[in-house]
Amino acid sequence: MANTTDGRIRAQIIEYADTTPEPPVISRGAGIVTTGCRRCLRTAWRQHDSEGPLWVCGTCGHVEPIVVRCPHCDIDMTPPRIGDPDRWECPGCDWVASTTDR
Repeated sequence: MANTTDGRIRAQIIEYADTTPEPPVISRGAGIVTTGCRRCLRTAWRQHDSEGPLWVCGTCGHVEPIVVRCPHCDIDMTPPRIGDPDRWECPGCDWVASTTDR
């Protein structure tokens, strides 16, 4: 936390810390990636479960699967396995992508 004696700034820092949700546990190899929650417009964190990657909102708890479409074939790309880097592959061509490319 910032070291300041300004009461106004300290109050803003404390308010921010109190209202910002803690990030979820980050899986190995996933890194920290966020997006806006479609429901409450707060921060959603990228997670990965046995069914694939998903967005989880740290505020309202909304869960949404991550789908990446190939721009060439217009089909859903194959998501990375748990613990693998964020590298999506198209089953119809050689196109690769990442959720951070968006």
